[in-house]
Amino acid sequence: MPKLENFAAYHGRGWKKRISRFDAELAQGHSSWSSLRVDSEFAQLKAVLLYCPGNELRRIRNPDSAQHLERINSRKIITEFQKLAAVYRKLGITVHFIDGQAFHGDVTHFNLMYARDLFFNTRSGAVVARMASQVRAGEERYAAQALARLAIPIGRSISGFGHFEGADALWLDPKTVICGIGTRTNQSGFKQLREQLALHDVRCLPIKLPTGIQHLLGILQIVDRKLALVRTERLPAALKKLLRRRGFKLIELAEHDEVRHGQAMNVVTVRPRTIVMPAGCPVAKRIYLAAGLKVAAEVA
Repeated sequence: MPKLENFAAYHGRGWKKRISRFDAELAQGHSSWSSLRVDSEFAQLKAVLLYCPGNELRRIRNPDSAQHLERINSRKIITEFQKLAAVYRKLGITVHFIDGQAFHGDVTHFNLMYARDLFFNTRSGAVVARMASQVRAGEERYAAQALARLAIPIGRSISGFGHFEGADALWLDPKTVICGIGTRTNQSGFKQLREQLALHDVRCLPIKLPTGIQHLLGILQIVDRKLALVRTERLPAALKKLLRRRGFKLIELAEHDEVRHGQAMNVVTVRPRTIVMPAGCPVAKRIYLAAGLKVAAEVA
């Protein structure tokens, strides 16, 4: 019987040690991992991940208990998601969906539609969130399952006492991420995100969010290199100073009704200076167009 140490399985002559960095393997394009990874907020959008809610919304008796403002018409929201998906496809963007039936059809989470919160994507894979609210606890598994199905590497899942939500993190440039710290992302979650990004030579800078702001994305949207939309009256002075220091030009939105109640800041940048925006926000639209942005579509 040959000696086990002569076999490759026991590090014998045929053993081949893996010596390249993970980043390098991904960059070579020969990996089995997906190319759906990012280091920008404004580059050409190639794919999106959505979750379309369904009849489970009818089970909500008290909207506030589900962190909703009012009852949601399930048929209407399905139609709205179908229209949104159609807009993306018309723009050449591939639409993927989180599978609500992936866990034996037991969809008891009523906020999966806010998929941006569930993870943060990078050039080296995704960081899976850990939701701050007990109501949303457990949504993370749907994101992890979807990422795995799409062959997107998962670099880290936030754990311990950490809370982190993906809408609190934004790429300033390919080597810099800023992360909002407030009610949804805490210091522990931020530190875990920073540690993961540091493995891939990316800096992560903390930004303390003002009271009443859910996520960093609610006060800042980056729509091109060195160009950002900001909710000027809620923008922390430290963040404004950072953006100015980095050479950003700011498109400023005042606290009018479209911003507070019409979600005028909830835009998606589909390519540099081109956005999809909420319908019913004519004041904000005029500001965007005057600043040189193109509105590719307005959706409910």
